Amino acid sequence: MRRSILLAVGARAVRSLTAARSLRGRFPARDQNSAFLGPEPRGKDARKWHIRDKRKLSPRLREFFLYSPALGRTVGVRVLLPGIPAEVSPVIHLYHGGGDDFRSWTDFGAAEELTADSPYLVVMPDGGAGTYSRVAVGSDVHDWPSFHTKEIPDFLAKTYSVETDRGSQLLAGLSMGGYGAMKYAAWHPDRFGAAAAFSSPLDPLSAVPAFDIIAMREGARSMTLFGDRDADRSEWIANSPYGLAENLRDMDLWFSAGSGSLEETKDRDLLETLVNQQGERFSARLNSLGIRHSWFPRTTGLHNWVSWQRELGAWLTTLQRHRDYSSSQDSRRRRTHKHIADGGEFSYLTGHALFDIHGWRVEISRRRAQIVRFGSVSAAGFSLTGTGSFRVRTPDLFQPGKKYDITVTGPTGTNDYPQRADKKGRLTFTGRLAAAMHDPIIPGRRTQHFTTLGQEEVTTVRIASAEEPAGSPATDVAKTDDHVPNPAHPHGSDTSALDYS
Repeated sequence: MRRSILLAVGARAVRSLTAARSLRGRFPARDQNSAFLGPEPRGKDARKWHIRDKRKLSPRLREFFLYSPALGRTVGVRVLLPGIPAEVSPVIHLYHGGGDDFRSWTDFGAAEELTADSPYLVVMPDGGAGTYSRVAVGSDVHDWPSFHTKEIPDFLAKTYSVETDRGSQLLAGLSMGGYGAMKYAAWHPDRFGAAAAFSSPLDPLSAVPAFDIIAMREGARSMTLFGDRDADRSEWIANSPYGLAENLRDMDLWFSAGSGSLEETKDRDLLETLVNQQGERFSARLNSLGIRHSWFPRTTGLHNWVSWQRELGAWLTTLQRHRDYSSSQDSRRRRTHKHIADGGEFSYLTGHALFDIHGWRVEISRRRAQIVRFGSVSAAGFSLTGTGSFRVRTPDLFQPGKKYDITVTGPTGTNDYPQRADKKGRLTFTGRLAAAMHDPIIPGRRTQHFTTLGQEEVTTVRIASAEEPAGSPATDVAKTDDHVPNPAHPHGSDTSALDYS
């Protein structure tokens, strides 16, 4: 009964918001689509993204229709060229909310006017109903994260001159678009340097009905987005900016929300009040982790375009101040990530079974969804939590051809073995995490209490330089190249700069 009431209230809120936005003009998602382009590509043409149509709408505004293999259909993208042209431009990925589309920020949000004096190229891709997640719709899967974080960056790199370092890649959005911006930032802290969210739900587990409604608007069945909030809790956390907040360290975070009321009226906007409360929780979570951020709870403001225009303008002003004043801060941030690239320590929390982070590639074979901590990662080794087995490929941190001792210690025991780095200076190895034999491949009611057993178990991997016997090929190479820098290795052939202890 309680769930039905929450769904009814949420549906009414979405309908009211849709009606209010329609008063501003024709609702773009309802009367404009890509049907004029004809049938969707099939066969070989459907295997990679490509531009199907493009047009110039103003001196700065461009509109594209891209075929996306991740979505299996053609979707729209708008691009605002920098107000201050440059040879290479930083990028803002600007996302719309539920009920809007790729035209909304320029049609209703004054994005073109607000960025007139900005050096950023602004890309505004479509986000469907606004899940910013993988959604199963019948027999199809709409993979919005792959479209937004893989295909769109590739499209920009091949179409425009853009900067690709993390400090020049920024994410922002309103409502569900802000949720997407913060989630993508938590998923890819090595690729994005800033994230902003305006009036956004940042803790999905505290707003399950709202996420369920958004998924159903996409065409999915109820409770299929991330599953049941209790039985599938790991999936919810894996898609939660709040749950993955520790990944947001060393990132410029900016989020805001109105109070849900206006001074001259007694009306309350319950949706804005909800996201305001979520903003407070998210800020408290970041504070508990010691992560710096900017949280702006407004004393007035509703869940509407008047608020979002104001917030976009305020964030852009903040970005300009940072660009004018933070050269030393930027250099510190670059040094931090250069240190990581050279084998310095970092940690990462994820729900993905396959992920790439700071040049490390990790594959985990598992039977159930789980949150994995890839911790204390450096050239000296790392730790992994969870059940199943793993395969890890390191970045090019090691001397090509040199032998290293690998020690894997976990719940199943200790395994030692040597391995030589490949010609690119990488190591690849496998190992076992906690055993999961109690967890059947086909779970049932009697086995649901096993879903988290073993997920907190820690497996550690240590990497140490091995002693090479005199006269071995690797020793001869080391002697020959003793004073010759190795371009594949950040420290040349001198491994003394790396700590393998």
